[in-house]
Amino acid sequence: MRTIFIILILLIRTSIFAQVQVSGKVTDSRDAPLPGTNVFLKDSYDGATADSLGHFSFKTGIKGIRQLSATFIGYKPFLKELDLDSARTIVLNIVLEELDEQIDEVVINAGAFEASDKKKAVILKMFDVATTPSAQGDIFGALQTLPGVQKVGEDGRVFVRGGESYETQSFLDGMQVSTPYLSKMPDIPTRGRFSPMLFSGTLFSTGAYSAEFGQALSSIVDMKTNSLETEDKSSISIMTVGVMASTTKCWKSASLSLNGDYVTSGLSNVINKQQVDWTKSPAGVDGTLMYRQKTGKTGMFKVFGTFNHSSSGMIYPNTQTGIKQDILLKSSNVYLNNTYNGMLSEKWMIKSGLAWNYDHQKFDLDNDQIGTNQKMFQAKLQFIHNLNEQTELKFGADWVNFSYEQNIRMDGNYRLPFTNNELSGFAELEYKLSKKFATRVGARMENSSLLGETTLVPRLSAAYKTGNHSQFSLAGGYFYQNPENDYLKFAPQLKPEKATHAVMTWQYQTEQKTFRVEGYLKKYADLVKFNQPLATNPLDYSNTGSGHAEGIDLFWRDKESLNLSDYWISYSWINARRNYKDYPVSAIPTYVSEHNLSVVYKRFFEPLRTYVSVTYSFASSRPYHDPNFSGFMNTKTQPYNDISLSLTYIMELFGKQSVVHLMVNNVAGFDNVYGYNFPNTPNAAGKYESTPIKSPFERQIILLVSIML
Repeated sequence: MRTIFIILILLIRTSIFAQVQVSGKVTDSRDAPLPGTNVFLKDSYDGATADSLGHFSFKTGIKGIRQLSATFIGYKPFLKELDLDSARTIVLNIVLEELDEQIDEVVINAGAFEASDKKKAVILKMFDVATTPSAQGDIFGALQTLPGVQKVGEDGRVFVRGGESYETQSFLDGMQVSTPYLSKMPDIPTRGRFSPMLFSGTLFSTGAYSAEFGQALSSIVDMKTNSLETEDKSSISIMTVGVMASTTKCWKSASLSLNGDYVTSGLSNVINKQQVDWTKSPAGVDGTLMYRQKTGKTGMFKVFGTFNHSSSGMIYPNTQTGIKQDILLKSSNVYLNNTYNGMLSEKWMIKSGLAWNYDHQKFDLDNDQIGTNQKMFQAKLQFIHNLNEQTELKFGADWVNFSYEQNIRMDGNYRLPFTNNELSGFAELEYKLSKKFATRVGARMENSSLLGETTLVPRLSAAYKTGNHSQFSLAGGYFYQNPENDYLKFAPQLKPEKATHAVMTWQYQTEQKTFRVEGYLKKYADLVKFNQPLATNPLDYSNTGSGHAEGIDLFWRDKESLNLSDYWISYSWINARRNYKDYPVSAIPTYVSEHNLSVVYKRFFEPLRTYVSVTYSFASSRPYHDPNFSGFMNTKTQPYNDISLSLTYIMELFGKQSVVHLMVNNVAGFDNVYGYNFPNTPNAAGKYESTPIKSPFERQIILLVSIML
């Protein structure tokens, strides 16, 4: 299992010690964005170009009093004196020619949580991800503290609003990531492959997302990588689960960052009492490369590459067969991504990218073997055109080539391959009738060569500003996704699965406070059904499954009321049922909890130079099927509880800026049970004996020391 706590601390240290973040928005006197505006510190190379919505963001290591300049053809130059020693974050609203900061334009936000330095409606930044102890430095772990996400402790992936984990698709700078999670053992939670250190923010849409994205029944996660670095730096870190080193080299208009780590849980497994019989402690080697190059006045070329190799072994009590199974897992993964964004003119922007993902997994199950190879290649081209001050048009196309092959050695040799070419086109028009009302109409067309299906996917959203700090939004549409690979390898004749979303949102937001309430309806059609799992006959599979989910999500965040503190509270209620897979009747799926609650509190104690974070998580009972009783999904687990704590102490070690970090998960030692496994046949007394599914450890303690070289 790969862990990235070291990157969590690097992010904390950077936020506390290093550069100043300068960001904001450039508009004209009528509050219309001015894309392509050149914003920079005079007599330096530090600056940025405003995007299509007028947003800009950059970091600088320069200190003292400096002048910030903003220039755009046809407008008077803007100059403002900044004290770069007074704050670590400077946010500016730049108005060229005339000043008008009293009225903010409406922003369509139904179903979407923005977490970007470029967006006004910021919910979780990367610093928030890194300092949330229950997340363990994982982006997907931090998303589980937001409303709409189910707590599925034995899995670790993101389950959104009654949907399974595969219904949430991940993207990196708008490009698809086919395997965003690390490989996992049975009943052992996994985590995301990517460190929050690499990203400036994340768009997390819990429903009714933009027509730009497809192949996701429930939600999307789009991670935005950092822009150009501005200073050379290196670091090394030692922790109870391994070591890591990183270095960054900067030039006038380019930067290169390299990161590498070796992680092993051997020592951690001794420190933290294990509830898993490990035969080989999880270990992994990871490396990441990020190259950034400014091109011309407005262009940015990015290259991102990462690889991972890991292995682990365990004795798994397979209750279905009644034997203990010796499992060895080896996996390798490579992801490459390059993108280019730039202004073609004052009103035209281009975005393009290529992505390649390779994933190999090999399971040794006693004397049997299962090897799986997946390859994904994507090409994408997108244009954004500002027709006028009120209207923006976005359109483009992408092509995805996906190949899958599974080789099974089990009472013979079997090969299960398939290849699919997915060609898609999309268009979206956003029109602002006034500063109070905006609407967005979009459509997406997708064609699958494997399934022989073409789908037309309409999307619609609108927003109305109800006050200076509040607005009401609506969004809806159709969403399609190809069935899971485990089904397509046997039954390529299946159709795409379908979901219909309707989302209604009211949000109140100031600089320091956010309150959000959202209601939603989801209906599923054409879900995959079969008589028994892993059926090999294609005729055993059909698209006759259905389902629904409806619920209410609440979110409150406050950085103002409590001195030197930041906290947020999220709550979700959901009612969901499905008749799919081998379900005999419609029932609540095993991963759905009716109530989910997260409370996160953070405070920096300046005299002690210590950052304290606490997370409390609660999830109500989940259903499971007990064959000892009549009916289906006839029993429930106990509720889930967790309290996690982290302490970060800032100091000097050997004359270098350093951080000591202590993290403890499940401080109170709650005995959480996520479900039960049952054998296929009863014992001599006619009873099906159960085995509880629990966390691999009762309590986890991680200690880390990080030094800036």
